[in-house]
Amino acid sequence: MGSKKEKKIARMEAAQELARLSGQVADGFIEIGSTRAELPDEFFLKRSLKVKKNEIAFELVLKIRADRQQKRPLQKKDSPSTNRQKSSKRPYKAKRLKKDIGMMWKALKRCIKTGETFRDKEGFLKALDTYGKDADKKWAHEWKECTDMIGRTIELSGQGRVEEALELCKQIDQMTKSCHKRFK
Repeated sequence: MGSKKEKKIARMEAAQELARLSGQVADGFIEIGSTRAELPDEFFLKRSLKVKKNEIAFELVLKIRADRQQKRPLQKKDSPSTNRQKSSKRPYKAKRLKKDIGMMWKALKRCIKTGETFRDKEGFLKALDTYGKDADKKWAHEWKECTDMIGRTIELSGQGRVEEALELCKQIDQMTKSCHKRFK
């Protein structure tokens, strides 16, 4: 049983997809399409990069020997054992969204520092809003304040006001550390 998917996507979408897969591997599974496989604690990792005249091919392969899989079969998404595993942990979608937000935040700061245009403004603000809808009452106010500051940072960087945007980035990073200490 296997699943392959290939489609043309933007670089940031590719980075988000790799971050999503990385989160899954850290949680002990990998899921593509309707196929899911539980992962053992150790497996083989193969990476290759081929550069030809008009094509770059990057391949990442996780190999697991059948005897090392420890009775963790491939499963369809909707199987009862998969649902039971998911319910014992924090919902993966929220975890994945949080990782995506972190990645987009780093990309925004990098763009400000290098003078590039941050391309995923709407996606970032939508992700922040989506995550904020499930915010705990204890930290919902801080989340809203941080989200507003990020929106302002995006505006400032778009206007070329780099120093002000970088100062807001520092404030947001400090606020994030403070909130994580208090609420995590």
